[in-house]
Amino acid sequence: MAPMLVTIDKAGRVVIPKDIRDRLSLAPDTELEATVEGAELRLRPIRRVGRRIVERDGWPALEPSAGSSVSDADVQRWRDDGQR
Repeated sequence: MAPMLVTIDKAGRVVIPKDIRDRLSLAPDTELEATVEGAELRLRPIRRVGRRIVERDGWPALEPSAGSSVSDADVQRWRDDGQR
């Protein structure tokens, strides 16, 4: 991927371009570890093993995970492939 130019706003925020967010499956509220190496800033996503329990419509539920979702068609295809 070619380098992309980003800027820092007055509050010190940097917007990560959508192409990069999509490629790395970065969703809102993803935690990043920031390290300085010489004159470079490196950001690394922190991947949590478990998901938090949140309340949804008054019921406990697992928070959605970042990345792509699995459809009913995906599950059916995997089941069909496993039976051959």
